[in-house]
Amino acid sequence: MAVTLSSKTDITSLNDTTYTLSASLKRLFHSSKFTDITIQAGEEEFKVHKLILSGQSEYFSRMFSAEWKLEDDPRTIEAMLRFMYGLDYDSSSQGRTSPMLFASKVYVAADYYGIPELKEKAKAKFKVAVRACWNMNDFPIAIVEVYTRTLPMDRNLHNILANTAKDHFELLLQKDEFLCTLEQCGRFAADIAKLLASNYSSINVTKYKCPKSTLHRNPTPIILVVGNLSPLKFHGNPLQLSPK
Repeated sequence: MAVTLSSKTDITSLNDTTYTLSASLKRLFHSSKFTDITIQAGEEEFKVHKLILSGQSEYFSRMFSAEWKLEDDPRTIEAMLRFMYGLDYDSSSQGRTSPMLFASKVYVAADYYGIPELKEKAKAKFKVAVRACWNMNDFPIAIVEVYTRTLPMDRNLHNILANTAKDHFELLLQKDEFLCTLEQCGRFAADIAKLLASNYSSINVTKYKCPKSTLHRNPTPIILVVGNLSPLKFHGNPLQLSPK
């Protein structure tokens, strides 16, 4: 993504007392009047205002002195800019992008560009989308997207996914895509195991300790039995999932 700066009328000279500040910002998003920055994301071009962006994002306030490029999705950038102008956004006009994936992308962008208010909004939208769409085919894709693109210490979206998967665990285990996700995404599988262990009184856990000399080469396997479900054997990181 490239940002080009140009010298145009300062937005602070805007004098329109007929409308509230919020309404004026929303109107400015749809107008090129007083713009002094052009943001190019892919083939999309957005004419926006330096004052509005830098006032809400520390990232933009630092980066406006140079030309720079990023590989952000244009629709994600548009959602971020709409938010900064006081407008709402959703995934309904974003082609075939699922609500879960779109909300996660906006969350990642908000974190990267340092816009905490947008992070909270994206988190709320993600939670609603996951609750409604957990049984859809893109739920495993959303899991991989979140666990690979967010930091381990940022638990916001992780907790939403793990708790939702825990609530519908038996049904999800019938889906091959979900089982593959457990195998491929060790941190997600570990989160699920912890939640199951703390919520099911019928869990039986058996640990097999390896000799000290081979401890690092052969991680301790754990057999996890949840109710009437088939036993799951976890081998370490990356997590392997197999029948007992």
